[in-house]
Amino acid sequence: MAFLLFFIAFLALGSTLDFLFVFDKKSNLNITKIEFALLSKLGSEKKNLVLWTEIESASQIIQNSRSQLSIFDLTSTGQSHYALSLMASTYNLAHFIFDDMKASYSPWTFSLSHEKSLYTQAVISILDKFNWTKGVFFLSQENIYLENALNSLFPNNLTFFVTQRDSMIAELINKEVFRLGSYLYFMFVAPETAQKITKSLKQAKLLNYGSSILMNHESSFNVTIDGSLIITEKGQEKTRSYEEFISTHIYGLIRILSFSTSFEEQQFDIKQKMDELCPSHYCTTSFNLLNVRNGSRIIINDTSASHFNNITFLGNNSLIIPSAQKKIIEISMNSGVSNPTGIPPYTHNTIEFKGVFLGISLINDQKEGILPNYYLQGNELDCGANSLNATFQFNCLKANINRIGQFFIPPNSTPVLLGFISNFKKLNVSKPIVAGRIGSSSVSSPKTYPLFGRVSFDATYLASMAAKMFYTLGWKTCALIYQTDSFTLDWVKSFIASAKEHEVDIINNPDLRSFPANTFYDTLKSNYSAVFKEAISCNARLIIWAVFSNISPDGMKMFYELGMRNGDLLIYYAIPGTISSIYAPETRNRDILIEISTPSIAFEQPTYIGDVGNMVADLLETRYGIDKNAQITTPCLLFDALNLGGYSLDFMVNRGQDYTNGTLLMSTIRKQRFQGCSGNVRIGDQTNNRIVEFAVLQNGYIDPTTGKIQISNNAYFKPIGTTILQMFKPVLYPGNTTIFPGQYRVVDGKCPFPDELVRTFDKGRYLVSGICIAIGLTTGVITFYIWRKWWNIKVEGLEKEQEMSVQDFIMAATIVIEFFQLLAMGPDISAISSLLSDIGIALSLDLDKIISVTQGVFWIFLDIIFFLVAIWFILSLIVLLRIDEKFPDFQLFRILDWLANILMPIIGNLMFIPVISVLLDVFVCDESIGSNFTDSFMIKDCYQFCWKGDHIIYATISLLCLIIYEPLAVFCRPLWQEIEHLVHVKYTPSYLMAKTVFQVILVLMNKTVKRAQDVAHGVLFTVVVVFFIIFSFWHKAYNYPRFSWWLSLSLIAVCYTSLLATINIGVYNSSSPAWLIILAFGWAVIGLTGILVQRKKYPSMLYRKKVKDTSTLFRFAFTFSRKSNKITPEFYSSNKDSISK
Repeated sequence: MAFLLFFIAFLALGSTLDFLFVFDKKSNLNITKIEFALLSKLGSEKKNLVLWTEIESASQIIQNSRSQLSIFDLTSTGQSHYALSLMASTYNLAHFIFDDMKASYSPWTFSLSHEKSLYTQAVISILDKFNWTKGVFFLSQENIYLENALNSLFPNNLTFFVTQRDSMIAELINKEVFRLGSYLYFMFVAPETAQKITKSLKQAKLLNYGSSILMNHESSFNVTIDGSLIITEKGQEKTRSYEEFISTHIYGLIRILSFSTSFEEQQFDIKQKMDELCPSHYCTTSFNLLNVRNGSRIIINDTSASHFNNITFLGNNSLIIPSAQKKIIEISMNSGVSNPTGIPPYTHNTIEFKGVFLGISLINDQKEGILPNYYLQGNELDCGANSLNATFQFNCLKANINRIGQFFIPPNSTPVLLGFISNFKKLNVSKPIVAGRIGSSSVSSPKTYPLFGRVSFDATYLASMAAKMFYTLGWKTCALIYQTDSFTLDWVKSFIASAKEHEVDIINNPDLRSFPANTFYDTLKSNYSAVFKEAISCNARLIIWAVFSNISPDGMKMFYELGMRNGDLLIYYAIPGTISSIYAPETRNRDILIEISTPSIAFEQPTYIGDVGNMVADLLETRYGIDKNAQITTPCLLFDALNLGGYSLDFMVNRGQDYTNGTLLMSTIRKQRFQGCSGNVRIGDQTNNRIVEFAVLQNGYIDPTTGKIQISNNAYFKPIGTTILQMFKPVLYPGNTTIFPGQYRVVDGKCPFPDELVRTFDKGRYLVSGICIAIGLTTGVITFYIWRKWWNIKVEGLEKEQEMSVQDFIMAATIVIEFFQLLAMGPDISAISSLLSDIGIALSLDLDKIISVTQGVFWIFLDIIFFLVAIWFILSLIVLLRIDEKFPDFQLFRILDWLANILMPIIGNLMFIPVISVLLDVFVCDESIGSNFTDSFMIKDCYQFCWKGDHIIYATISLLCLIIYEPLAVFCRPLWQEIEHLVHVKYTPSYLMAKTVFQVILVLMNKTVKRAQDVAHGVLFTVVVVFFIIFSFWHKAYNYPRFSWWLSLSLIAVCYTSLLATINIGVYNSSSPAWLIILAFGWAVIGLTGILVQRKKYPSMLYRKKVKDTSTLFRFAFTFSRKSNKITPEFYSSNKDSISK
């Protein structure tokens, strides 16, 4: 105050001017302290100048006073002020109050307080200087006038709280002030209230770098905050209490009035003087701005804008004026493209992080929703985009440690993520890491990684679902290629287990499926070309490509250089997000990649779902040029990662919680639920993973109308839904067709791999040879045992003529059929006569010499053999156990018994060689494209690799069928001719036993020796046949000599043919017609000899009638009876007439 400058001289003159201090008992002021403070300023000799009295005595004192009194009104009510104002007017006395002026007061009343309009103007001057248009005001009831004045200048920007109960201040700040996100706080309250407000602001961590406090002088009595500003009346800069504040006002005025003069010396017009000092009857007209520094209050100057210099704000900040805009909350993201030295930059990373940029802009632009009163600042880091170098990353983080903010969003790389987690610990950074597209199961545990969460699925779950999806779509065969990093190995392990469960066969060599991470084209070509050759050679159309997108272009180039073209392969991009990023315009080798991998498929986490997803897709396209039809999924997931953190911050802000506490923020992140770009976003309580609701099958292809790459959603997989796979758009397969293209590629050659890869597999030959030797020995032992146990008997010769029956005809046909079967088991005669060769091949079911039995055809024939063996087993049981006799009332058993009589000679005798041969074909895997048993393939179907998948199942069934069929065939061959009464021509049992061993030996040699050495096989075959011819002469084959004779001749013809074929193969290797002529000549000699000898030595014992009553035969087949286990000749003789009729 100006009047403080004029006081000292008068005190020495001994003025008689008195000052009356009036107070009341209701006043909250400590009158004693005010009196003490004032008297200490005046000095003891000046005590006679002042008088203190209560209001009840004031009137009497005023009336009796002889001096010119000045009344200082310290009463607490307007009524008291008014009464004293009237007295002052009556006696022409100056009346001073510490309250607002009112119109009812007399002209002799003056206020020592400031005029509200002037004070308001001073506050506005400060706000204008710093451009503070937004902040929070705490007002006492007495200062509420500021709200009306400032609201008119800054509508809807300033927030006012009128403090009424101090007990509610902490709750007010935590719930209301905290969510406003203000940097600026203005306090115009009582000292005790200001102290509580300051304490609560500190506890809520709202007073930090970049913030500021402006308070009135009263609020600063009990508050000292470095960097705060105080607006005070001039002269009051050092006062620190109400009492000191009031006594300073009074003392200053007393000094002015005492210095002026006295009424005794000259008639001093005190009213005139006060009108000069206190315009508008307010004595405080100017203000100073104080800045608290190191606990001291520094006077800046008056509150005019030109004098605001050298101010230090909170945090010892003298360079940045606190913003009046939204309070900043910082977060960070690794959105750069750099990688450690030697690794190409990952430019697609900036595209993926557009989702974060979009999310930040939407949060900051909105007036409602997430953090409406805060400004979210995203700090971009560049510490390795998709390749980890721990030292490089550590140094980068250390240089940016103050920019990490409240949470961090990593790039789409598990190794890089694990590096960030490790380096955060080393740098003592306890902030949540919220990932968009991280699929590794290794980071799923909140116990191991408590400050991590992701809005993506565990990719191993997608791997297990993918195998089930392949099975559902009909894909039973695939090749797998993967890179050996921790994430991919987890994925592969899960996929292999699920593929096994769902019968999806991974057919490429396990040793040739992988290469290290970050292996690019040059290294792939020089060190890992065998991986790609193996995938091609197995001829699987479906390639499971579990490789990161930065290497994928180089992998597709390898396929291209090895001859693959569009339509050859169906690439399944296994790593989440690859299909949406791999086709980006900046991708290297993009044309080759498109050539090889369109169409392609992937099993992905759903993105761009619902209204939010559509909005994000539209904005990404309009703002950043990301084609929404390309379905680039990572920006969508990163958008949700940003919003997961944003919703969590908003939750904590609205509840006044400390969002700078990383552990508390992570706990809040785990509780959030919201509708995001990728659907309902929520993290599990006991996991770091996104809760799975459904996954989507995606299809990448070229749109024929636009020529652009399109990524379409074709099906939803809902593991907890009633419909697990919901297909709503057909999948586009290689060749741009929706028709399933088949498990294998269509190739020009016989097999799905180049011929130069095929080599003899010695291990396979040893194995099949061992199997054949075991079968041969077992056959010999079993046959000998059956012969000794049951069939060491003689058969009566055919001594009188018999009518030739159908069964006798079958016996005759057997000689012819077995002749051609034996030719097929011998050396190759196709060079001599392809017709004869084909007949033998057909009768022995060695059909791959005639037609292609690859790609599943052979399995059809094998299934037929399985069926025949099953029928054989059932019919054998019917006959051996005489079930039809034990259950005569069951017509089914009678029918089966009848079928047994018909089919037993066919299945058990004529089909013996074909059945044994086809069953053994399953084990013939003596060629391979690798060094392992699983690299070998079946000779009958080179599309089927051996000793894995379906082959093991079929091999097991085939072995079981051999165990069932062969012993039953050995036993039932002679049994049939004994129980069938119409058979006149019979084998001798010893011959049948020998023939069994003979046929098995020929089949075994055909599967082993013939494949190794044709000439050796021909010689060995001829020798075995010669021995069997000798045996057949020694042990008559039939009870009918004519049949035995022709059987011997057929064996001689086989031996002759074998000898010719062996000579041709071993010496001439010619297909000249001369060989056929020689063969025909030999056969003609054998046939002519047979006819001539037959006429002389082997008369016919069979005759045929021209007409037969077949119906009688048919009925008899169901009505004949047996004695014991055989139909005796006596029974046939007694019923011969009825049967003949």
